[in-house]
Amino acid sequence: MFNAEVDYAPDSDHDTDTLASFLTWKSELDHTTATNDTTERLLEPICRFIRAEMTPQFAKQSVTVKIPGLKEMKERDLEMQKQISQLTNTVTRLSEQIAIQSARPIPAAAPAAPRVVPALPQQRQKPPTTTKPPPGPAPTYAQVAEKQPREFTEVRSKKKARKETILPKPYPMADRLIIFSLTTAPNDRKEAADRALQVANKTITTHADIEHPPLILANITATNNLVFTVAPQHLSTSYEPYLAILEEALHEFPITSSRVSQRWTRFIVHGIPTTATPESARTEIESSYPSLRMGQTPRWLTSPERRQGKEASSMIVTFIGEMTKKSLGATSLAMFNRECTIAEYITFGPATQCNKCQTFGHPKKLTLHRQQPHLR
Repeated sequence: MFNAEVDYAPDSDHDTDTLASFLTWKSELDHTTATNDTTERLLEPICRFIRAEMTPQFAKQSVTVKIPGLKEMKERDLEMQKQISQLTNTVTRLSEQIAIQSARPIPAAAPAAPRVVPALPQQRQKPPTTTKPPPGPAPTYAQVAEKQPREFTEVRSKKKARKETILPKPYPMADRLIIFSLTTAPNDRKEAADRALQVANKTITTHADIEHPPLILANITATNNLVFTVAPQHLSTSYEPYLAILEEALHEFPITSSRVSQRWTRFIVHGIPTTATPESARTEIESSYPSLRMGQTPRWLTSPERRQGKEASSMIVTFIGEMTKKSLGATSLAMFNRECTIAEYITFGPATQCNKCQTFGHPKKLTLHRQQPHLR
């Protein structure tokens, strides 16, 4: 801010009022940019006002103009002029040096020093790849057979050594039975079986080739059969030659036939007239098919109550030997002037559980319905 103050002091004898005029002009000019020309331009209106407006009497009086900071402004102005003169001289010298340097020829640039590149660590060199020839045609079976066969080492799985037991492994029970068929059974089956066991062992041990009693068990079944069981290390077929001797020793029992146990196979024959009997069915099969040996007399599959009012029903037949329906070579048997079909016999009981419907009383092959099992 630039301030200028003007004081006017008239003659004290003048009878007019004392004129004290303070005029202040403000300008938005900075002190650093203020110059003498600016000061004169600001004071010129003041002087012109005094000359025109005041009376000549007052104009003859002294006028004092006071400008605060005018001396400092002049000093700063001189300092700035001095700096401008120094900068001008510096620019002049630099221009002369540039002109001199431009007039001189440019020397050739020195060759750059070679750049030293550090050596890389040596890498393992890969072996040269060789191109394999294309494969030839595959050898024929004759060419392979002409070559000398290689020797192979047979590898067998190591089986765990079986621990030796005091008693040797017995034969299956089905191969250890001697059966005598009776017409009637005694009243006390247990006492009769004990007496028959003692008589049979005493009879067999009288022969020189048998030292120890071979029979260990005896019982009379519900089908009127006297059944002897031989020792676990013996087979019933070994005592087949002694059947006639045993029949004579057991004369107190009404024996009709005797045999040693053999493996047998059961089948179901459908379509047999209900007027037939099991004995007549056995006679029909043995006379029509002599190659089939009957192991037991056939029996009805259902009870007499369920057969009432029916013209035909089913029987269970037993053949000696292990066979299947396929190995039998027939799907039906001619009996009683009828074609009776053969079906597989499946053993089951009340405790048999079906794996399909999860119910008891029949196996999976005899599932009565195909409903999927469900959980409640």
